[in-house]
Amino acid sequence: MEQKKSQSIMYPGQPTDEITQRVVYKHIISIMPFMFVVLVMGIVGIIAAYYLQANPEVTTYIPEIFISLGSLLYMIVLIFLFVGVLWIWRRNKVVITNEHIVDVDQLGLFNRRVSTLRLGEIQDLSADVHGPTQTIFQYGTLHIQTAGERENFAFDYVPHPYELEHYILEIRQNFHEENV
Repeated sequence: MEQKKSQSIMYPGQPTDEITQRVVYKHIISIMPFMFVVLVMGIVGIIAAYYLQANPEVTTYIPEIFISLGSLLYMIVLIFLFVGVLWIWRRNKVVITNEHIVDVDQLGLFNRRVSTLRLGEIQDLSADVHGPTQTIFQYGTLHIQTAGERENFAFDYVPHPYELEHYILEIRQNFHEENV
């Protein structure tokens, strides 16, 4: 989750007097498996189109124009898939304000879940970085334990989770000082 400071990025339903402190996007590595599949499908499509057009046995049964149109349609679908994956990745974020931590999860093209946690409800924070991949690429999971019956929050693919943990602790401390 790439980190940015901005007031222009707000979560759905954010009151106008609430100030956005930081917006954290998921690490780019979270979409790498999907991008790899799109790349492999593109390479397979190019090889298949070349093979079908170069093979005279195939072109006697299927006109070359249909092969070309099918290849074009296949590539357009791959481009839409690529853009869709990027769009969904960019819409997943954690918005940290002066009063709340908001997890915006884009679960599909038309499906989004927004979970809000007041800074006063935070009991404990912990960050986990497991394995060589997470250590090398500096991402992990941030766990927020809440007061009461609320479900605990877990933010995965967070870049620099230890830094974000300390930042949220500072914001929480400021929140408690202002509201005491």
